[in-house]
Amino acid sequence: MSSILNLFQKKSLIFRLDDIAPNMSWQMMERVKNLFNKYNVKPILGIIPKNEDKELMSYPLCNFDFWKEVKNFKKQGWEIAMHGYEHLYRKNSKKNDYLGVGGNTEFVGDSYETQFKKLNQGLEIFKEHDIDVKIFFAPNHTFDKHTIEACKNLGFKSIIDGYGLSPYYENGIIFIPQLFYKLYTIPFGIQTIQLHLNYFAEKDYFKLENFVKKNQKEIISYEQACTAISDSFYDKFLRILTKKTLQVKRILI
Repeated sequence: MSSILNLFQKKSLIFRLDDIAPNMSWQMMERVKNLFNKYNVKPILGIIPKNEDKELMSYPLCNFDFWKEVKNFKKQGWEIAMHGYEHLYRKNSKKNDYLGVGGNTEFVGDSYETQFKKLNQGLEIFKEHDIDVKIFFAPNHTFDKHTIEACKNLGFKSIIDGYGLSPYYENGIIFIPQLFYKLYTIPFGIQTIQLHLNYFAEKDYFKLENFVKKNQKEIISYEQACTAISDSFYDKFLRILTKKTLQVKRILI
């Protein structure tokens, strides 16, 4: 009973930044970096180790050493995650993905061996630059049981995705739920907010700035989230509830 009472007593927020690559909106990234540092926000950065996504490649190429900048983020206490491998969508998951999200996928439907190879190649790129990575999340939220198994066997500690209002263990790995892709929250539970800075307009930045100011006391780090793992009956129920709710909510917000 105490776990459910604690859950409803406090709202905690984590930021997850997707599509971090040499080609991106670095001007916006610099502004968000300064904002987050001002309010001591430690987000999770989703780095694409070998970006070959044509849409993302159309953004300006950074004029500095990308991997040195990633290491600088890590020195500041920002968490580094692997966000796919090439960020290429080769098929549609047809809702056969682990979360039932559906849509284009880089991983779903590939064999365990193929996925293990992709993920391992991605890790090798990080290792070449002396960056340790234990966090994964897939492009478009689409992955399957082979992805999870490969992540586990390659030493990944957690996946930033899933449903519910608290982190949980499943299939040998920690899931930290990612509920919203906009600046939307509910009054309780641990919630990861996904941001795509490449799509940010001026108004989006100011919305983020106001949101951070308003909610700064509720923003936590990845490590803090990992200390709140729970697998009680109530948490399992909330996973089902948030899954059903968000299937509708993501269309509306």
